[in-house]
Amino acid sequence: MDDKLRELLFKEFHIKSCRFDFLEALLFICITGVGYLLRTPFEAGIPSWIFLLAEWYTALAAAVLIRRATKSRKRALGTYAILMILPTTVAEGTILRGNGCVGALLLICALLFLQQKKRWLFVLISALLLLWSVKYIGILFACMVLWQRERLKSEHLLVLLLAGGARFMAAYHAWLGAGYTLDTFHWFNIYEIVGKEAVQGQLIDPGALVGLFLALGGAALAVYVCSLGKSCETDASNEMYACLHLLLFFGLLAGYLLPYMDQSYGYLYGILGVLYFMLSVKEFFVPMLLQIVVYGGYQECFNGVSMMPGAVFAAIQFLLILWLGVRLLQEAKIFDLCRQKS
Repeated sequence: MDDKLRELLFKEFHIKSCRFDFLEALLFICITGVGYLLRTPFEAGIPSWIFLLAEWYTALAAAVLIRRATKSRKRALGTYAILMILPTTVAEGTILRGNGCVGALLLICALLFLQQKKRWLFVLISALLLLWSVKYIGILFACMVLWQRERLKSEHLLVLLLAGGARFMAAYHAWLGAGYTLDTFHWFNIYEIVGKEAVQGQLIDPGALVGLFLALGGAALAVYVCSLGKSCETDASNEMYACLHLLLFFGLLAGYLLPYMDQSYGYLYGILGVLYFMLSVKEFFVPMLLQIVVYGGYQECFNGVSMMPGAVFAAIQFLLILWLGVRLLQEAKIFDLCRQKS
């Protein structure tokens, strides 16, 4: 009897190309149950099934992405577990009933298509995200670097440029007449440091308008600097790591300068930070600090105040962007190129 029980516990099952043992399947079921229970005991009632399924499928798709990139079932299961119980995922879909989980799901599906060399599907989903919201503008700049590294073709980049340009113009006209003030938004960026006071009697805060163009200019400059180097990815894990690195850097850089970004801006990058960690375990502090910043935004949204001053979160995010940028330059061998020229 004992031998049969041991055999069952460690027996491997095969469903097409998917392999797992009994304990992994049991852990998967338990994590799913815990994730569901975390999303039910709120006064708002049971969350919308659309968002609930989107959050579940986001975690599942992310686990598949990590499994294909690392060939590790443990890392895939760890990814699924983290994303199912992450406080910010519960806050966005269950409590606020926001659509950030849908955007995250679409991007991870796009990355799966890119991983499978189905570039047009990746481009079309990315273009859809760019048309949907300006908060995904970082994807465009990351794709510019991928194009420079010959991961995408010119026609792919053209589609993305058209989508990003259309979204930018729509956002510009919407902001120009909306009469927003920066005090109503909860994503900690540079405005926490330089000030969030709107100029009275004007349709738009001039500082925010400058930030809009500064975000585009800064990201474009970063793309140019990255294009001076060269890519050195050789396998699926390194290639996906480089892609996530680009998405994190350009996404956080754009959000740091863009005006009128709310707490949901950090939702996607909190998830990408977890995937980044699973591909580069040594850089644990990147997702850890990023989760602190993202959680602080949701905390301020719920309570009106955050656990620390917004300028502290903005400074943490600036250091993260700086670190990711330096690592990006190192991987592109920009510093080596500068030494050779000097």
